[in-house]
Amino acid sequence: MSLSIHDSMIRVVLTCSVLSVSAIGCRHERVERSSTEELRFDAGERAVVEVRVDDGRVEIIGGEPGVVEVVFTNRARAADSAGARALLENIRTDAVRDGDVVRVRARAGAGGAATLGGSAWSEVAIRVPPESSEIDIRIDDGRIEIQDVSGTIRAETGDGRIRVSDVRGNVKLRTHDGSVTGTSLDGNFDVLTEDGRIRLDGSFSRLRAVTGDGSIRVTVRDLTVISDEWSLRTSDGSIELSLPDSLAANLEATSGDGRVTNNLSRFEGSERQNRVKGALGPGGPRILVTTMDGRIVLKES
Repeated sequence: MSLSIHDSMIRVVLTCSVLSVSAIGCRHERVERSSTEELRFDAGERAVVEVRVDDGRVEIIGGEPGVVEVVFTNRARAADSAGARALLENIRTDAVRDGDVVRVRARAGAGGAATLGGSAWSEVAIRVPPESSEIDIRIDDGRIEIQDVSGTIRAETGDGRIRVSDVRGNVKLRTHDGSVTGTSLDGNFDVLTEDGRIRLDGSFSRLRAVTGDGSIRVTVRDLTVISDEWSLRTSDGSIELSLPDSLAANLEATSGDGRVTNNLSRFEGSERQNRVKGALGPGGPRILVTTMDGRIVLKES
């Protein structure tokens, strides 16, 4: 395994371990090997972090001001110790300070796991300043978790779930196959999954939540006005939207093949079995809620 770093790194710690794992329902054993590297960078007043990972998991958490800490935990599993070691050595990790950007990379190596009949992946844990960070994450296959940070955040995974909590700012989340869950959110959120459910809880100035196949549940708290149009949309699934009774907005909810249930006390407008259109209080920017196949429930949070 190689590691490329600049002089901004403060420390590196390397540990290796070997673990024998009995396969459930099989007589043979599988051996796991792992290694860990820790790096620390001075980030200045604003942290900018770019993460690219082939296969594994990325965790972002708020840390101390002015510092970015990166911990790689690489793992490989194979039928024997030699195979696990070869897979582990084929993983390539890299963390560098490039101007104002900390660039983090983890690659499993071309064809190694398939050739040796095992699996290899990287778990990347990154601590960033809790305020005003700029984070860009892309994973080919794996899950993403983000906690206790604010700023501009973009996170995308090809196959895996995304979980965020105590996150504030301008946030864009994408997964091609997996769920998206967010709690204690504040700001502008743009969420898309092609196949999976969406669960969001917080206060949103602007909101877009779209899934190709899955349900949506959004709970909005402590909000009186929104700055721009909202859109909640699923092609196949139910939608539940909970709004504070103080919110002023125009509302339009439509189900192609299902019922719309409206329990909002300050709503004034037209209501039919599969469509509700009108205003909450004095009205305001539009909230669009649409499902092609499923029910919609509107209620107070």
